[in-house]
Amino acid sequence: MKEVKMTNINLEEAPPGNELEVIKIDTGTSARQRLISMGVHAGDKIIKYNGSSWGPILIKNITVDSSKIAIGRGLAAKILVGYENT
Repeated sequence: MKEVKMTNINLEEAPPGNELEVIKIDTGTSARQRLISMGVHAGDKIIKYNGSSWGPILIKNITVDSSKIAIGRGLAAKILVGYENT
């Protein structure tokens, strides 16, 4: 049996295609409100779709089965996510 370890990393650096859990949103009030209005909350499960080093990051909140949204890299760097690293 493999040991499953949770790894915490910011959304910008997280690997694409994995189920991620939003641990913490470390931004100012207005940026946090913007994320909440787009449907991103601490505790939600999301999937990151792209792994390129340029352009916005595409995510989908699978907790509420939302549409894909694009988040800028600066904002994504302030979102702490966790994923299972086997």
